[in-house]
Amino acid sequence: MPDDTSAGASPKPDQSAGSQQMREVEIKLSGPAGLLRKVFTLAPFAGVRAGRGRAFETTYFDTPDGALGRAGMALRTRRIGARRLITLKWTVAGESGLFSRGEQEAPLESDDLRLAALGVAAQEMIEAATRGAALAPCSATRFTRRVAMVESEGARIEVALDRGEIIVGDRTAPISELELELKSGPPAALYGFAASLVDEGLRIAPAPKGLRGRWLATGEQPREVRVTLPDFSPDEPLDDVIGAVIEANVAAFVANWPALSPDCPEAVHQMRVALRRLRAALALFHRAMPHDGFQRLRAEAKRIASALGPARDQDVLQTLVEEGPVAALGRDASFDALLAASAARREKAYADARALIEAPATSRFVLDAYAFSAARGWRPAAPDDGERIAASAFAERALDRLDKRARKRGKGLVDLAPEERHEARIALKNLRYGADFFAPLFEGGRAAKKFLRTIAALQDALGAYNDSIVARQIVADLEAQAGPGVARAGGAVAGWTARGAVDADERLADAWKAFRKAPRFWR
Repeated sequence: MPDDTSAGASPKPDQSAGSQQMREVEIKLSGPAGLLRKVFTLAPFAGVRAGRGRAFETTYFDTPDGALGRAGMALRTRRIGARRLITLKWTVAGESGLFSRGEQEAPLESDDLRLAALGVAAQEMIEAATRGAALAPCSATRFTRRVAMVESEGARIEVALDRGEIIVGDRTAPISELELELKSGPPAALYGFAASLVDEGLRIAPAPKGLRGRWLATGEQPREVRVTLPDFSPDEPLDDVIGAVIEANVAAFVANWPALSPDCPEAVHQMRVALRRLRAALALFHRAMPHDGFQRLRAEAKRIASALGPARDQDVLQTLVEEGPVAALGRDASFDALLAASAARREKAYADARALIEAPATSRFVLDAYAFSAARGWRPAAPDDGERIAASAFAERALDRLDKRARKRGKGLVDLAPEERHEARIALKNLRYGADFFAPLFEGGRAAKKFLRTIAALQDALGAYNDSIVARQIVADLEAQAGPGVARAGGAVAGWTARGAVDADERLADAWKAFRKAPRFWR
């Protein structure tokens, strides 16, 4: 698993003596301490014998401002008995970075950091990320590792149980996790084996040791992560685009797990955005190549996103009340009562969201999505003539269809009934996501960016209307719960959101006109 979610450049293979470059595919799992202690007795390890524990000591290096971490890179030295190793890991360009990354490793003669051992290409990567800034130890780990080798579905998998601690000065954090690394065979088999362990009660651990060490060293709290898609080439095969889009959105969903808390409301929002984008993509692909796999993933993404909805709704309401009517009218007992009732509901909603993320079914969904992508599970539904479908041709047809639907749904937009407005909003959102997915396949990036800005402005105007309806529904529920003491505040919120919806409607006609006139970059 990467030590960050940013993409880094991939170096060319280095031929330096002793240096070895590879592409690592690895999954980290965590779970209750009692379960991890006896993990090698679980059913998936039947007939497998784990080795004795070995001591590992690792030091991670970065610049004082964390330049390597921001670039999606992790640099470390490691001591294993008498052996010394230096390792650089990075997110591979064009991949999501959730379970796959590049790795360059070389032996060392001492504990000193000697970058030359990694070779010229790795040194150039480090130099580009740090801009020549000095590297220094930022965190360390000490743990005991037990290893077992597993054969599953044609794959050879190294399973390592790590137990110990992360160390930064006098501060520590526990290490208790299982690492599954693909040594040979199909990646889908690795995801399948990990899923069998999830079924036993383990779950995906989204934050690797290096990243946790950086948080411990800096006091930095996990923050939200936005979806980042790779830059496709115009001649990209459709299979590769489908896989990349699925993995990028699922990766962003998982990358936000550590930040899920009321202190970072953007995290739950970005999780829902990633799942909405995923659902839109799966619907697009299913239409062209009908397959139950797309539908199963889409249904599960909807279930998870819906369960995260209450936390997001309470975040939106709190911000709206505090930055709207409270800021304009002043805070009184009625607003205090409304916000207190909202805070209590928000706290429960976040507890439910955390339980959802920690549930085995959520980790199973992530692993199923990656397995489906790795195996190109949709291929039986695609043409069987052996030719690879061009993604650009598919994208042009798909965007034309989405554009036609959005224009149809939005006809007479200002005068549409609420249900019809909602349909128009969904159609526009699907078009926006599709345009974002496929924009790199077409020349003229500036035109694509302008189109996306135009459709985003139209969505914002429609969103204000939708937010006003949702806010009034939540306030009505809170009034029923908290009693008449919140009535005055509830009325103020209703009036405030209604005024906001009217203001948005005044912009809506112009936004719709700009959208209709905007050049379609894919034609």
